[in-house]
Amino acid sequence: MQYLKECLQLLCWIYFKPYTLKQHVREICPEITDPYDDNIFRRSAAAKANPRLQRYDEQGWWLTALAPIVAVFLSVPLAEGVARLFSSSLHFNWWLSSFFLFGWLLGQLIVRAIRSKLRDKTAWLVIIAAMLLIPASVFLLKHFGANSLLRDAAVGVAVGVAFGVAVGVAGGVAGGVAFGVAFGVAVGVAVGVAVGVAVGVSFVFGVLRLYFWLPELLWTLCLKFVSVPPAHRLRFLPPQFDQLIILPLPFLPGLIAEAYQENQAAARQCINYLISSTNQQQTAGRAILLIVSNECSRCRTAHDIAALRNQLDWLPADLAGQFNACLELSQDTAAALEASSPFRQEQRIADICKKIISQRTGLAAASAREATTIGGVLDHWLRILETACRTLHEAAKRSEEIPQVYLAGPALDPDKAGHLFKGRRDLFRQIESLVLSAQPPTLVLHGNRRSGKSSALRYLPEQMPSDILPLFVDCQHIGEVVTLSGFAEEFADQLTRSARQTFRLELPPPDKDKLANDPFVAMRHWLDAAEQAAGGKTLLVCLDEFERIEEIITATGSRAPLNFLRHLIQHRDRWLLLFAGAHTPEELASYWSDYLINTRSLRVSCLDKDDAMELICRPVPDFPEIWPEAAAEAVWQLTHGQPYLTQLLCQEAVDHLNRKKAKTVQVSDVDEILPAAFEHGHYYLHEFWRELKEEEQTLLLALARQEAVPPNLNSTAAGLLRKEVLVQENNGWSFKVPLLGRWIAVKNEE
Repeated sequence: MQYLKECLQLLCWIYFKPYTLKQHVREICPEITDPYDDNIFRRSAAAKANPRLQRYDEQGWWLTALAPIVAVFLSVPLAEGVARLFSSSLHFNWWLSSFFLFGWLLGQLIVRAIRSKLRDKTAWLVIIAAMLLIPASVFLLKHFGANSLLRDAAVGVAVGVAFGVAVGVAGGVAGGVAFGVAFGVAVGVAVGVAVGVAVGVSFVFGVLRLYFWLPELLWTLCLKFVSVPPAHRLRFLPPQFDQLIILPLPFLPGLIAEAYQENQAAARQCINYLISSTNQQQTAGRAILLIVSNECSRCRTAHDIAALRNQLDWLPADLAGQFNACLELSQDTAAALEASSPFRQEQRIADICKKIISQRTGLAAASAREATTIGGVLDHWLRILETACRTLHEAAKRSEEIPQVYLAGPALDPDKAGHLFKGRRDLFRQIESLVLSAQPPTLVLHGNRRSGKSSALRYLPEQMPSDILPLFVDCQHIGEVVTLSGFAEEFADQLTRSARQTFRLELPPPDKDKLANDPFVAMRHWLDAAEQAAGGKTLLVCLDEFERIEEIITATGSRAPLNFLRHLIQHRDRWLLLFAGAHTPEELASYWSDYLINTRSLRVSCLDKDDAMELICRPVPDFPEIWPEAAAEAVWQLTHGQPYLTQLLCQEAVDHLNRKKAKTVQVSDVDEILPAAFEHGHYYLHEFWRELKEEEQTLLLALARQEAVPPNLNSTAAGLLRKEVLVQENNGWSFKVPLLGRWIAVKNEE
């Protein structure tokens, strides 16, 4: 009885729980990696001598030999019923099928006797011989007048031998049982009814396992409507008993998602089981997406959205892909709510709202299912976060903290800095006038460090007419490459990215293989394609920190990048160049003069007083009135409109007021914040000092100490005047930005 029980359990595992079977067989013999394909006769002598392995092999043979016989007679009524749908004269012939199955059993006995002596090549010869024996035996027996019972028995022997050798020697035990039952049933029923109909029925019910799937589908439907707690239903789902469900069970993902609301641990355990121990990975994926969608839709506040990232941190990365955008938004919301003040929280959540709007627009190219599912979540979250923004705005108004809006350091980005960029109207008008002229020159935008050149370039697209497309190229990144093909690829990539982000214009990608072979020939072809994509508009290439191109020339020993730029200047009417850097053409290496032809220099200097005062007092709309005229004037007198230093002092002033719990900047506060400003502006100030020549440092140090300037430094002073470090007044020299003199004096004291 125990032996029979083990055989039935093995048959159940082979048909319903293949993953459990694999684990069981590995426990018997670790050498066997796949019980469906790994033949035990290929194992080592020690493995073949394993008593448990021999018992497993013996049980597999009994199942292969006898299970088809039992299964045929169990499936006969169904096969006969279906056959009669096509012809009422078709009846199952028990005798014919019985003699075939008797032959099948004899064939399995023959294989049992000889298979341990066969090798793979010999096995295939036996298979071929047995398969030839099938039609030959039928022909000979029929030709010599043998009755159909004898023919069917002979066919059964041939089929049994062929199949037994094929899967019993070349394949694994479990594969022999699984396919032996299906194959034996198909042929056994076919012999007894009608070949065409019976084989088709056997395929549908055997290969697709329809006779298991139909009751499993009905069982799943019943579980959906029974009055049992959802989490308890998970123990009775069909995959818990059948790991090899071929056809989908449409209600299964909904049951798992419903159970997740009651017992997350049980639902996650069920999903892990489906992924690792069944072939229901797609069902698990659909359940996960349904769970994520439900959880996202249940959010009611910004804090709910922020908590979602941690709640769903168990999601497999490959299955959470469609909702990655939502999970990132959850993380962004959590970070925004951790900001130090309601004003900063409002700012960051407002940025998230912009991000949601952008992502919602991007769903236009997604599938209908994804667009409706994720789009609905994004719309729901947008309403929640917009409400949170309004609440935080009111809280910021009531807060005693002054919002920190000044940005000292990075170039201003229109998408983030907004109204914080001030002035430069004259500069923009000059650029527009020059690029629209009949023969536009090459523009060179120069100015001291942190004077606002990069910020002006980033805001330039907002100031140009629609037929001029300024494209931003950061030469600091280009300066990092060390090959000519790398320069060409990075140059084209930055132009493509700038066109997409700023104007939503898709320029064609360059051919990287051609770039690697001959970069600048490939770039000329790419320029042609880019011009066509631009549709007649003029492309203004803005090369920020253009001096870094010299690093490419040094690394490669070639001036090919400059030759390429000269080609743009001389032969491409639709392309204009704007070089932006800290040096004028006269201050560059001598070879630049061969390339910067027909240039027009434009200087980026300090802000004029009106623009500087607007930056100080009204950096953004609705900014509180913290600047009395005298305090704002004190900042102006120190910075003279230098953008970075103006932002730096204002930033320190706001932090100073918030520490004091004060609401208004006093003139005395401006002096008090200077040490902090010098500390936080350390890199800019030391870079300014490091780039000076020794005689320039000597001159500036004398001026900072209010000492007389030696006559031999007059030419040096003239150079600093051209650089706008000094101004001339009362037959003498003074700092254009007095704050620099204050810092030099403090630095010398240290």
